[in-house]
Amino acid sequence: MTENVLITGAGRGLGFELSKIFHENQYRVFPLVRNQSSANKLSHDLKGCYPIVADVSFDESISLIKSYLQSRTHSIDIIINCAGISGQETKFNHVTTDEMKELFNVHCLGVLRTVQAAYDLLQNSANPRVINISSRLGSLGKVSSGDFTEGEFSYAYRVAKAAQNMLTVCMDQEMKSMGIHISAIHPGEIKTTMGSGDADLTPEEAANQLFFWIKKTSYNNSGTFTDPFKGKLPW
Repeated sequence: MTENVLITGAGRGLGFELSKIFHENQYRVFPLVRNQSSANKLSHDLKGCYPIVADVSFDESISLIKSYLQSRTHSIDIIINCAGISGQETKFNHVTTDEMKELFNVHCLGVLRTVQAAYDLLQNSANPRVINISSRLGSLGKVSSGDFTEGEFSYAYRVAKAAQNMLTVCMDQEMKSMGIHISAIHPGEIKTTMGSGDADLTPEEAANQLFFWIKKTSYNNSGTFTDPFKGKLPW
């Protein structure tokens, strides 16, 4: 049976490449983008996909996503929350509350809005999975152990990803009894605008590797924070 997958941040980078590989493997793909021009490009590049135009940084996206999905499918099997933006300031005295709020809104509240929009349809799936694309920089364990003290990493990005990780844990604790898999993954060091200095993967390479990990996910590995290529990460 064909599975339905909803992917946010699908207009470029990892989100686009994940949409592409799921589409190539005969999944029914609902890529979510912020504007119509991106949706038109997806319709051209991935014939037969179902682009959704909504901005997950606004509450209005909940009703937009929900209405579109419910008009076209009875269930959603996989949600991949890939939408993200990079932070700028790496020093405490320079970071602004506006930057903090902007990244928290996308990385954490964007996940909340997307899953709320598809919540009813997830419950109609035989193997419902929510995969939150996190980052090793959101790991309190790794940051507090001093793993990244030599790098220049955004304050807002690290805090927003840590908040997203807490949301993942809370969702898992509530939804596990419903049979819904919730997990966070660090997708590797990817060469993007948000990539770190040690980035060694293109978005296409990362997506191709992540596809096979996501394909095998199930209820049994819910509640984990994982680098699929290296193993579990500390929250």
